[in-house]
Amino acid sequence: MTLDARMAVEALRAGVPNGAAVRLMGTEQTAIEHGFEAALAAAWSDSGPARTGIGMAGGFGTGKSHLLGYLAEVARQQGFVVSRVVVSKETPLSHPAHVLAAALRDATLPDRPDDPIAACVAILREKTDAMQAIETAVAAQGAALAPLFAACLFLLRRGATPAETVRRIARLWSGAKVSVPVIRRELTAAGVGRTYPLKALPVAAMTQQLIRFVPLLFRAAGYGGWCILLDEVELIGRYTPLQRALSYAVLAGLLGLHAAGRTPGIVTAYAITDDFVTAVINARQDREKLPERLMLKGRSAEAGMVPQAVRHIEWTVLQSRIAPPTRADLAQCHDRLRDLYRSAYDWPPPPLPPPEPAATRTLRQYIKGWITQWDLLRLGGGAVRLIEGSIATDYREDAALGAAHDDPDSEEDSDQ
Repeated sequence: MTLDARMAVEALRAGVPNGAAVRLMGTEQTAIEHGFEAALAAAWSDSGPARTGIGMAGGFGTGKSHLLGYLAEVARQQGFVVSRVVVSKETPLSHPAHVLAAALRDATLPDRPDDPIAACVAILREKTDAMQAIETAVAAQGAALAPLFAACLFLLRRGATPAETVRRIARLWSGAKVSVPVIRRELTAAGVGRTYPLKALPVAAMTQQLIRFVPLLFRAAGYGGWCILLDEVELIGRYTPLQRALSYAVLAGLLGLHAAGRTPGIVTAYAITDDFVTAVINARQDREKLPERLMLKGRSAEAGMVPQAVRHIEWTVLQSRIAPPTRADLAQCHDRLRDLYRSAYDWPPPPLPPPEPAATRTLRQYIKGWITQWDLLRLGGGAVRLIEGSIATDYREDAALGAAHDDPDSEEDSDQ
């Protein structure tokens, strides 16, 4: 307990809660938690509003990242594979391939520390019912999934398939570039070379195929589905208009807002600042101007998804804000943190005067203030006077933030 408690306190001091801090401190945002649980329960539903993902809004330091971490724990308890994706220069939301790569790279199984895709491939080869489940699911997709996936499943079912080919298939499903001719040669050696018409897929097409296939794989292996948590979505406010428009379309797709493009088995939750609607959507007239930009690029499907994402963000900011802590919330948080600090340092921290809730003071400031006061009392025993400040969100456009090294709409996977 001491190590976990120390790690949790250090993470809370830095303002970046880790898994230990999330588990030990919990959350009081019950409305958002219940909405998320409803989305998990409806992950494989064919229709209905509960199929869509959820958003949460709050200012800097209000606990958005902590709450996402808590929801990750909730999803794992429900048997979901969980991915945490932070929107950044390296992972621009405007590029689906980069978002998928980050989600697959960060994915964690709820019951073991293994690589998720490799672990699921092993389960398919070991359990006949799991293999039958994924083959049935892929067949039900029809033309929505390329023959490449059925071909890979055929090779996995064969006991004579070389181990290196099995590893290639796992890498392919993990988003890596894998030579399709190698898979084609294996099919030919098995006498079914003409059964599966394999062809190279552009990166954008392969991205959409994997987004549809991976949840089926997780479910066949015995997991609840795939939970994708997006943090710092407000960064798209610094993108250029075209990049911002593409980001809205990607967000709408991941949330399942477009009925024709919904992906069963994926539950998405995102965090965004509570001034985003005023400072970005309204100030720049994104709802009115951005669909037209995509139409001019010939991207009518994505243009239709922009207003859906904008409406979802507007609803989130109005109805799904992180509630400010009440006096009772602060008292409970103080007591939990005090117990945590005692376990971390084997030192009895004294109770601090009950704070008065203030609209301008965030939960992060309360927590860091308590930790700082206990630190100084423990190390020096002197009185403490805290000085606080606030950080404003920067929405100045920066083309480099939404750019990517590759263009997912034109690059073809030449290695295939």
